[in-house]
Amino acid sequence: MEMETQGGTGRFAPKVHPLSRSATPDDPMDLNAAAVPGDPDVLINALVQEYAWMGWDGDEIAALFHDPFYPMLHGLLEALGETGVRDRINAVFNRDGVFRFRTTVHEAPDDHDHEPEPEVVQIGAFNLKRKEQDHVDGL
Repeated sequence: MEMETQGGTGRFAPKVHPLSRSATPDDPMDLNAAAVPGDPDVLINALVQEYAWMGWDGDEIAALFHDPFYPMLHGLLEALGETGVRDRINAVFNRDGVFRFRTTVHEAPDDHDHEPEPEVVQIGAFNLKRKEQDHVDGL
């Protein structure tokens, strides 16, 4: 494999921080994925836990593997098959469960029109040297 050299004569472009160069029309700044070695079970466990903690169910998570927009997950589906992916998702759900919550909104009664307005409190900083209040900028 050819390594990048100081003068940039290798096959890779010289490393330049994005803030120090301007964007050009032929540089669309697209993100490109690259395969790296790793344990697919660790990845699936982490992904399923994260989405389960957000309340997603197994079907919603499995749908991510079918979406080609997620090339890594889609590749795992092709490598492990539908049953392999579902078995791994179910194993995480059986071990950790799913975070579920329900919210209820209680509307305030309309009689608040008769309540007095709350007092407005001015926020500022007290200057001990001048023994007066200086209002803090930016509040």
